[in-house]
Amino acid sequence: MMSPIETLTQINLDDLINALGIQNNPMLTHITRSLFHGVARKFAKQMIDFDSMARARGLAEAARLTERLYVREVRVFGADCLPDSAFLALSNHPGMTDTLALFAALKRDDLKIIALDRPFLLSLPNISKQLFYVTENPNDRVALVRHVSAHLRNGGSILTFPAGHNEPDPDVYGGSVESLQTWTDSVGVFLRLAPQTPIVPILVRSVVWKRMADTPIIRIKHTRDERELLVVALQLLAMVMFNIKPVRVIVQIGKPITVKELGTTETQVIQQAVLAEMKRLIENPPEGDWQSAL
Repeated sequence: MMSPIETLTQINLDDLINALGIQNNPMLTHITRSLFHGVARKFAKQMIDFDSMARARGLAEAARLTERLYVREVRVFGADCLPDSAFLALSNHPGMTDTLALFAALKRDDLKIIALDRPFLLSLPNISKQLFYVTENPNDRVALVRHVSAHLRNGGSILTFPAGHNEPDPDVYGGSVESLQTWTDSVGVFLRLAPQTPIVPILVRSVVWKRMADTPIIRIKHTRDERELLVVALQLLAMVMFNIKPVRVIVQIGKPITVKELGTTETQVIQQAVLAEMKRLIENPPEGDWQSAL
């Protein structure tokens, strides 16, 4: 039986091989595993440390200290928009260290995150306790709605990524507004059982290193999704291997949306209000005062 660090190391290598698109080439797969085992293990150790800190010091502090390994700064605009009470935060998902930036920016140790049940997350026991997993099982999905709504009614905070997949970084790629059309409207389902909860749209930008995104090697991939996945993999390799911190992450917190202001719990009305605020955030890079989350 493998140790936790070796299990996570193998998961990291699997993710790298998938990003490179060489999973069907045994020779290249073997070479990649040999070449990058050390860096995959180093990243695994960093994530296990993050998981341990989350238990000992809380999610927000653990994320803040871990994010310092990878980025120069996390600048939070609109922090005063965050409610002190329960809220349901909806964010885009440009990948890289966006989740760490969000955990640090939201500063809520009661934060629960709606996530897919990926091997990487399942290998982190303390972080997993803060996750509500989405599965294909209909019974699990009904239970998810109950758990999320109960957490909100009890004053807790929830973070979800309605696209369910990586999205373009607004400061590096085009297509961020178009990506909003892939967002699910599940927020309306949650609010029917917790109608007093404010919805907080959040945009994360500048997590992708533009220099890496412009690297010629990226052109070996034929589709946009493949190229963006490869950029993420190569950027993570560079950050872990060379201890570089190439980006300053920006977190924009939008104006909270409430059922009271909308006058309805109609799912479509709520969804359109969320998408309109997200579109505003994407099209208006922030200026003025900001708070550091690091």
